[in-house]
Amino acid sequence: MKAGVLLLALTQSSDSVRVCVRDGRSGEPLVGASVRVANQPLRVARSACLALPRAPGAPITITRVGYLPQVVALPSNANVYVSLTPVSQRRGADSLGLTTLATQNVVAARTAASAGRVQVAISAEETRERNASGMAGVIALLPFTTLRSARGETGLSLRGARREQVVITLDGLPLNDPATGLADVSDVPLVAVQSATVQPGADPLGAGNGATGGVLALTSASHRLTSVRSGAFGQWVGEAAWAGTTRAVRWNTAASYRVAENRFAFVNDAGAQPVIETRINNDERRAVVTVGLVARRTQWNVMASTGERGMVGAANVRAFDSDRSRNTRVLLRGQTALGTTMLTTGARLFRLHYVDPTRPALDSRASAWAGDVEWRGAAWRGAWRTGVGADGLTGTGNVVQRRSRGFAAWNWQRESTGAQRFTADVGVRTDVVERSGVLPTASAGSTLRLLGDGRRASFSLLARAAQAVRVPTLYDLYFSSPQRLAVRALAPERVTLDASAGVQGHWQLSSARVSGDLQLVSRDTRDAIVWFPGNFGWSPANVGRERLRGSEARAEVVWPTLTLSAWQSWYRTTLRTGGLAIPTPYVPTHSIGSQGAWRIGPHTLGANVRYQSRRPFTAGPRNALFELPAVTLLDLSVARRQRFTHLELLLTAGLDNATDTRWQSVRGFPMPGRGWSASLTLQPRS
Repeated sequence: MKAGVLLLALTQSSDSVRVCVRDGRSGEPLVGASVRVANQPLRVARSACLALPRAPGAPITITRVGYLPQVVALPSNANVYVSLTPVSQRRGADSLGLTTLATQNVVAARTAASAGRVQVAISAEETRERNASGMAGVIALLPFTTLRSARGETGLSLRGARREQVVITLDGLPLNDPATGLADVSDVPLVAVQSATVQPGADPLGAGNGATGGVLALTSASHRLTSVRSGAFGQWVGEAAWAGTTRAVRWNTAASYRVAENRFAFVNDAGAQPVIETRINNDERRAVVTVGLVARRTQWNVMASTGERGMVGAANVRAFDSDRSRNTRVLLRGQTALGTTMLTTGARLFRLHYVDPTRPALDSRASAWAGDVEWRGAAWRGAWRTGVGADGLTGTGNVVQRRSRGFAAWNWQRESTGAQRFTADVGVRTDVVERSGVLPTASAGSTLRLLGDGRRASFSLLARAAQAVRVPTLYDLYFSSPQRLAVRALAPERVTLDASAGVQGHWQLSSARVSGDLQLVSRDTRDAIVWFPGNFGWSPANVGRERLRGSEARAEVVWPTLTLSAWQSWYRTTLRTGGLAIPTPYVPTHSIGSQGAWRIGPHTLGANVRYQSRRPFTAGPRNALFELPAVTLLDLSVARRQRFTHLELLLTAGLDNATDTRWQSVRGFPMPGRGWSASLTLQPRS
C-alpha cells in the first residue's frame, strides 16, 4: 500500500468509488482538490469527497497547490482516503507545480512546520450540531481557550496572552485589524467555515509578526447551506452559502445578517446601594459577505462586513447610552502559482465612525489599512518565504501614521516516514519594520515517536522552542471607546523564549479511539505591551518583563455514539516593571473545560462545561479584594438530523449558561445570564 493512502474495503452497491482527500498533517478534510483518472478529463471536487466511475487498477492523480501530488491505483471495491503532504514538509523543485488551487486548509496554509506542537481541530459541522451560534460558540468548544472580552462577547486568549497577541486567520489571511491588533471573529459567518484549529504558543514562521500567544486558523468551506437562528435577547441570524463550478472555475460565496437587542438585566453594585438595571446600549447589526474563486493556477478570497453597535460601557456608566459605533472591514487575498513558486497578495481595510449625539465634539473617524505581498518556494533543502508590506492610519485629530515593513524566512523539516520515528524542524525569520529596526526570530521543534506505528497507535515526546515579536499596532488599542486616544510611542514586544515539552499519544482500539497530550510551558517576554485597568490615558505601556510558567493537558475518547473530552491549563504569570512585581491582569491561574456528545439515532445531546479560577484585575500585589471571582459555565444542546432524498435538515436548540451564572469577563462589565437559541439548517445531499 502506498504511504499516505488508506483503502477501506467497504461494500459498494453502486458503480462508483468514493475518493476522499485529507490533510496529511492534521487529518482534516481538504476541499477542492483536482482528480484525474487515467486520461479522463480533470475533475475538481466541490467537497472533500468525490465519486468516480469504477475502473479497477486505473491510476488516480490527486493534486492541489500547497501539497505534493499523490498517485494511487483505483481499487475494485473500496473507499479511498488519500492524505496529501503539505509542501513545507518536503523539499523538491516541483513541489508547487500543481494544476489547481483550492480553499486553503487550516494547517497547510501555513508554511512553517509544526514538529513538537500541539494543535486541536474541530469541524464546523460538529459545532453546528452542538448549537454554536457563531464563531464565539466555536471558540467556546475549543481547548486551551479562555474567555476575555470587554464587550459582553467571547474573546480569545491562548496561553495567558492578550487578545491582540493571538493571530486569527481565514485561509491564511490574517483577520487582525492593522489599527488595533485584534480580530473580530464575529465577522466570519459560520456557514463559510469548514474547520477551526487552535495552536497555543508563539509561531514566528507560520503566522509571522504578532503571533506571540498562539494562532486560531480557520478554513473556509465550499458547500450549499442555509441556516436561520433565533435566540434570547432579541437575536436573529440568517446565513447562507452557495458553491458551484463555471467554465472550470470553482466559486463559493456566503452571506450573513445578524441583529440582536442584547438587553439583559443585571445588578449594578458600583453605587452606594445595589440597583437592578437593564443593559440598553448593547444592540448590534452586522452584515457579512464572502466570495471565493478558484481557477487552475490562482485563487482569490474576499470578505466584506459592516456593523453597527451601541457603546458597551461599564455597569455604572450610562452617559454614553446613545452613542453608536459603525465599522466596515474589507479583506482581500490572492494566490497564484508561478512555476515552482507561489505568490500571495493581501489587503485589509478597516474604517470606524464613532458618533456621540449628546457631545458631537467627541465624534471621531479612523481608517486603517494594510497591504502585503509574499513569495515562497522550496530551495536549499528547505522552504523559503519573503515579503514586503505597509500599514497606514488616519484619524480624527490629525492623526496620520505610515509604516513599511518586510521579512525573509527559511525553514527545514525532517519528516517521519515509514520506519523513521523522529521529526524535527528548524526555522529563522527576520522582520525589518520602519521605526522598529531589525527583529530576528527563530524556532525549532522535534517529535520522537517512542511506541507505535504512527497510525493505529503512537506515544511521542514533544519539544519546541521559539521566539516571536509583535510590533505595536498603530493605535494598539481596541476601538470600543475611540475618544481622542493618546497615541504613545511603544517599543516592539519581544518573546525571548517560548518553550514547551511534553508527551502525546493516541490509540485506536476495536471500538474507540483514545488520544491525549500533556505539556509544560514557559514564556518570557521583554517590553510586553499591556493596558492596565483604570488607565484612562487610553494607551497601553511597555512592561519591562513578563514571565509565564504552566502546564496544559488534554484527553479525548471517541466511541461510535459517544465522545468525551477534557482539558486543563494552569498558568502562573508575573509582570515586573521597575521594582513592582504583579500578576498579569485577567489571566486565571486555572482553566478547565469538559465536553460530551451522545448520539442516539438521529439525535445528539451535548454538554460543555468551562471553569476559570479567580482573576486579578488591578496593577498591584495579588489580593482577594482585587480579583474577580471564579466562574463555572454550563452549555447544553440537543440536535436532530433528518435526511431526505435530496435534502438534509438539522434542528438544534440549547441553553447557554444554563445555570444563570452572573459573571464578569472584565471588571465592571456585566454579562447576561441564561440564554437560549434554536436554529434550522438545510443542506442538499450530495
